[in-house]
Amino acid sequence: MISRRGLAGLVLLALLPLLTVTAPNLAGAAPTPGPPSGLASSPPPPTLPLTVRLRSLRPLAPQPGDTVVLTGTLHNETTDPVTNLDVSLRYRDNRVGSRSEFDDYATTADGPVPDRRAGDALVSVAGTGVDPGATVAFTVKVPVDSLHLDRRSWQVYEIGVKVVGVTRTAGTETVGRLRTFLPWAPMGVPGVGLPTRVAWVWPLADRPHRLVGSTWLDDDLAGSLGPGGRLGRLLAAGLAAETQHAPPRTQRDRQLHIIRKTVNPVPVTWAIDPMLVQDAGDMTGGYRVTTGRATTAGHGRSAAADWLASLRSAVTHGEVLSLPYADPDIVAATRGGLSGEVQVAINRGQTSLGTALNVTALTYAWPPDGVLDQRTLDSLFAAGVQTVVLDGAALPILGGEPAETPGAHTVVRARDGNLDALLVDDGLRAVIAAGMDNHALEPLALQRFLAELLMVQAELPSDQRALVVAPDRRWAPDPAFAASLLADTGRVPWVQPVALSTVLDNPISTKVTREPLTYPSAERATELETSYLAQVRKAKGRADAFANILAVPGATQARDFDDAVLRTLSSAWRDDHTEAATRLTAVRGALASTMRRVRIATGTGSFVTLTSNSGTVPVTVSNELDVPVHVVVGITSGLHLKVAGNGRTSEVIPPHRRIPIDVKATAQTSGVFPLEVTLYTPSGQTYQRVKLFVRSTAYGAVALLITGGATAVLMIAVVVRLTRRGLRARRRAA
Repeated sequence: MISRRGLAGLVLLALLPLLTVTAPNLAGAAPTPGPPSGLASSPPPPTLPLTVRLRSLRPLAPQPGDTVVLTGTLHNETTDPVTNLDVSLRYRDNRVGSRSEFDDYATTADGPVPDRRAGDALVSVAGTGVDPGATVAFTVKVPVDSLHLDRRSWQVYEIGVKVVGVTRTAGTETVGRLRTFLPWAPMGVPGVGLPTRVAWVWPLADRPHRLVGSTWLDDDLAGSLGPGGRLGRLLAAGLAAETQHAPPRTQRDRQLHIIRKTVNPVPVTWAIDPMLVQDAGDMTGGYRVTTGRATTAGHGRSAAADWLASLRSAVTHGEVLSLPYADPDIVAATRGGLSGEVQVAINRGQTSLGTALNVTALTYAWPPDGVLDQRTLDSLFAAGVQTVVLDGAALPILGGEPAETPGAHTVVRARDGNLDALLVDDGLRAVIAAGMDNHALEPLALQRFLAELLMVQAELPSDQRALVVAPDRRWAPDPAFAASLLADTGRVPWVQPVALSTVLDNPISTKVTREPLTYPSAERATELETSYLAQVRKAKGRADAFANILAVPGATQARDFDDAVLRTLSSAWRDDHTEAATRLTAVRGALASTMRRVRIATGTGSFVTLTSNSGTVPVTVSNELDVPVHVVVGITSGLHLKVAGNGRTSEVIPPHRRIPIDVKATAQTSGVFPLEVTLYTPSGQTYQRVKLFVRSTAYGAVALLITGGATAVLMIAVVVRLTRRGLRARRRAA
C-alpha cells in the first residue's frame, strides 16, 4: 500500500506534461477525496486562458509589521488576447485545519481560490493585457497586518491569486488562478509549542564509470564533479546550508527592538556511495579513459581534487551515512543468491569511506527507493544492521492517514528481532520531486514545502515530532532549487534542523499502528533481472577462484575484480539493463583474460611418448602475473596408466616464471592413453583443466610372457630336431 500523499505524488508526477495549458499542478498532494456515497462526481474545472505561475513569496516567515510580496507571471496559452486584467490577492481568514485539508487545497494549483479579497494589496502588472503566447509579470504587495491573522498561534492560511479579464468569446470572466499558502508563525508568542525537527538525508551517488581497476570507460564524472556539475552543485548546496548563520545584531536593531529573522545552520546527513569517493580519489592522481581502441587522458583531475576537499570540509559539519559500495540493488541481489555480496558491499563501503574521509559513518541501511522485502530485511538484521531508513510507504498506517502526522521513528519486525526504522515523509518527497521535474514549479514547491512543515507543527504543537526528508538517490535538481530547499529549513522558526541520528531520540508514536513491511509490485518490476544476476553469480565464482590462487593476501588484482563485480550489481543499472549486460560481459572477458595468465602451458591434446613401461610426463605451469600464485596440480588417468604420488602436487610459482612438474607414469600395456591435468586452487576449486595423451611403445608383462613362452617352444623344437639329425648320422656311420 502507498500512503494517500505518496500516491497523489506519483499520480501528479505522471500528469505534469498535461499541465502546461493551465496553472501547473503541484505534485505531491493527496488526491481530492471523492464525493459521499450516492452523489455524482463534479466535473473538472474548465481550462483557463492564463497560466499563473509563482516566482517568489517573501518573506519566508512573515511577522507582524511585514509586507508580504508575491511575484509571478501570467502566460497566455490561447490564440486570443486577454485584456482589462484585474489581479487580486485572495485569502481565507480561517486557518487550515489538518494536513489532509492542506493536501486537498494543494492538489489543484489552478482550482478555485478563497473569496475574500485583500483590499490593502498593491498590485502592479506589466501591461493591461496579455497577447497570445505572451507572458507578463505581476507583483502583489500586502501589509500582513491588514489580513488580521490570529497572532496567538502558528497556523497556515490558504491564499491565492485571482485574475479577471476580458476574452473575445466570453467577455469578462476569471481567466487565471493560482493556489498557494501563507505560513504564519509570529515570534515571541507564548504557548505555540516546539518546532518540528527535520533531518535531511542528502545523497551523493552516481553510476559506475569504470570496468576493472584503472580501466575508465567514460569521462562523464569529471563534468559532474565540477562546480557546474550535478554532484558539484549538490555538495555546494549542502555545505552552504551547513555553514549559514544570521548576520550579527547591530546597535540599530537593539535600539529599534528589531528581531532578526531565524537563520540556523542545517546539519546535513550525507548519504555517500564509497565508490564515488574512490573514483574521485583515483582521478586526482591522473587517469586514462578507454573509448573503443583509443585511450586518452582524463580531464577531471583538478575537479576531483577540489570536490574531495569540499566534501572533507562538509562532513565535519554533519553526519555521514555510508551506502554499500556501488549502491547495489540489495533486494534483487538477495533474491538472486548474492546476499553475501551485499554484506561485502556494506563492509567495504564503511571501511573505505571512513578511511577516505576520516569519519565514523552511520551503520544505517538505506535501500534504493527506500523499500525492501522481508527476506532482505531479515538478511540485513542477520548481518548486524540495527537501523533502516525507509520510505513512509514501506510501512503504511493501518486505517489510512491519521489527523496528526506521526514522527519518523518507528520499528520494523525482522524474523529474529526488531530494527529501528526512520521513515522518509513520502508527501514531502513527492513535493521535492515535482519541483525538480518542472522548473516552473520550483517556487510553488518551495512555498508548499515550508508551509506543509508548519502544518505538521500546527497539527499538534505540544508534541515535538521529527521528520526525515530525503530526495531520490541520483536526483539532478536545479542548483537554486536544491540550495533553497535545504537552506530555507534553517530560516523559519517552525523548523529545527537536526542530524539523522537524533531522530532516534524521539519516542516511537503509539497513536498509530502500522501494517507489515510492504514491497510494491511496481518496485519489483524495476529490479535487476534474474537471468542477469545468475550471470553475475557465475562471474563472482570465477573471481573467487582467481583470488584464491594469489599467494599475497589482499592483492590488488583480486580486489579490482571484487569491486568490478559489485559495480555490476549497482542499482543505477535498474534504468539501463542493456548497458548492465554489456558491462557484465566486459568484466567476465577481462577476468577470463587475466586468469589465463596462470595456466598449464602444456597444450591441450599434446602427446607424450614413453619408451619403456614407465617414464616421466612433463607438465609446465606458467605464471605471467606480477605476484606469486599458489596452485595445486592434479593428474588423473585411466586403468592402463598409473600415476605416482596420487597425482597431486602443490606449487608456489613466482611472478613471471614457468615451473616444470615431472609426473611419473607407468603403462600397463602399449597404446595411447588419456591423461587429465587440472589446476586447483588451494581450497579445491577447479581453475583450469587440460587433457593430454600418453603413447607407450613398451611391452607389458603379459606380452613378455607370451614372447618368452614362444621362444622357449621354438628352442625346444630346434633341440629336438638337432638331436634327431645327430642320431640319424650315427646310424649311417655304423
